[in-house]
Amino acid sequence: MEQTRRAFIQLAGAGALLAACGGTRAQTLDKTVHVTVAYGAGGATDTIIRYVADKIREKVGSPVIIENRPGADGNIAAEYVLRQSGDGYNLLVSGPSTHAANASIYKSLAYDPERDFTPLTTLATAPYFLVVNPQRVKAETLQAFITDARASKASLSFASANVGGRIAGERFRAMTGINAVNIPYRASTQAMTDLLGGQYDFYFCDAVTATPQMRAGKIRALAVSTATRVPAFPDVPTVSELGYPGFDVSSWIAIWAAASTPPAVSQRLAAWINGALDNPEGRRFLTDRALLPQPGSPEDLRAIQRRDTVEWGKVIVAAGMQQR
Repeated sequence: MEQTRRAFIQLAGAGALLAACGGTRAQTLDKTVHVTVAYGAGGATDTIIRYVADKIREKVGSPVIIENRPGADGNIAAEYVLRQSGDGYNLLVSGPSTHAANASIYKSLAYDPERDFTPLTTLATAPYFLVVNPQRVKAETLQAFITDARASKASLSFASANVGGRIAGERFRAMTGINAVNIPYRASTQAMTDLLGGQYDFYFCDAVTATPQMRAGKIRALAVSTATRVPAFPDVPTVSELGYPGFDVSSWIAIWAAASTPPAVSQRLAAWINGALDNPEGRRFLTDRALLPQPGSPEDLRAIQRRDTVEWGKVIVAAGMQQR
């Protein structure tokens, strides 16, 4: 009897999934899903979408191909997606760079963030940890680090692997009054390799890249960039609480379809993606990596990118980050 009951529940669950996807024929797609990641392998964006892709393959059987195309603050990936032929469904995984900041950074873009892309959903919010190599930087607190930096006659150096990390570094430099120059990297893993090698002074690093090195004791986190502490690392204070109120920088990770994707397919993909993360296992996957779950609708994503086009644009202009 119990086996019969379990079998019935499984069939009911399968029926609900098929109904949500539009019936048996809609369980899979008629074309392969191609996902282009705007950042390098191993970072927060790449890690999340590979998890989501695996869940989609497991649940609905649709093939998902992932390719990383970092560079030019995500512009390379965005342009690549729009150049692809119609023999697949082409998605872009990125964040505030391609769909908010780049409109202010670059004189012109080869794509229109709103016209050329259909928003699907947000995936998560990624905080940045201000991390240092203890072998190079002896300060054990943010206050001591700032004091030492102000006393030094030499200019410090800080890494960035995306626009959010760069903005965090620039805001930190401006608010603390320290002398520091930026070193840009194409991928967060490359920046981490050089931090471990003692090549520069500090790094506002995405949570996924920073977390394993923090837990291994290879790097020291002096603060986190968000307005409140991150549950995965409750002992790491915020920059704001350490004397710089108003400091709050994080990056949202999101996914878009090329505007040529049929609306019904976009809706189905958005539902599958949200379903992969908006559950206890998916939320645990994110929080274990110090990421903050942020499920949402296409309308939510469109509103966020419009908001941050304005807000990040102000920071970019103030920091002189525009390309000449």
